[in-house]
Amino acid sequence: MKRAKIGIAGGTGGMGRWFESYFTKAGHEVRIAGRKTELTYEDLVHGCDVVILSMPLEASVRVAERIGPKMDEDQLLMDFCSRKEAIVKAMVSSTQADVIGTHPMFGPCTESIKGRNVILCPARDNHGWFEWINELLASGGAVVSVMDPKVHDQKMAVVQSLTHFLTISFARFLQKSGIIPEDAMSYATPIFRLKMNLAGRLFAQDPLLYADLVGGNDSAGEVLDLFFSAMKESRQALLAGDDKQANIFLEDIRNFFTDGFSRNALDETTRAIEAMYNK
Repeated sequence: MKRAKIGIAGGTGGMGRWFESYFTKAGHEVRIAGRKTELTYEDLVHGCDVVILSMPLEASVRVAERIGPKMDEDQLLMDFCSRKEAIVKAMVSSTQADVIGTHPMFGPCTESIKGRNVILCPARDNHGWFEWINELLASGGAVVSVMDPKVHDQKMAVVQSLTHFLTISFARFLQKSGIIPEDAMSYATPIFRLKMNLAGRLFAQDPLLYADLVGGNDSAGEVLDLFFSAMKESRQALLAGDDKQANIFLEDIRNFFTDGFSRNALDETTRAIEAMYNK
């Protein structure tokens, strides 16, 4: 793998610092630029082979439009945004450099990239940069998938928008019910404790980030409508007082998950629960 000079625009944030460490350990030279650093985004363009936008979507679009025209064809412009269609379009239209949308499916608290999903959305690859970044991520143990930007955003409406909507709604329910999180831990089952911790984890971070992940995805409304429909079916099946109806409903869902997936899920969540109690 060729050694590269990598510039991270917005690199003073959590993900920027995480990848600064990762790229440096892999033997590459990394330069960081932020709003308050002496080094500018234009400096990255002139001094680096690869420029990565590590900032919120709207800011990434603005910076791409600002620096993209100044990049050469043999350079690579990337991003770390959680949605891909808008930023990939902005990068492609702003520059003649190679363009690869990138979405690390983890946060800066992650210790290792091993086993973590990373999605790549290659849009222009005339100089072999896709093979380079794919190898760089896979060499650390990342599970790399290739996806169309629009398809990516549709899937994120489930993986991110729906998931965080459920966590936020669960937290709101606790608030409205007057359930104090610290008190609830004294009578929590392991699964309830895990759900409580997931809610606390969300609110330990920037809530505006999660507001954007839910409300900023154009496909979120359609996904939530489908979820509300599924929730209505579940209520009807499980609260009707008809054990036979409930069993048919649950067996139908269990067949969808398959025995193999469910057994693996049981093992994985058991390890997570044990780790939660054995700190």
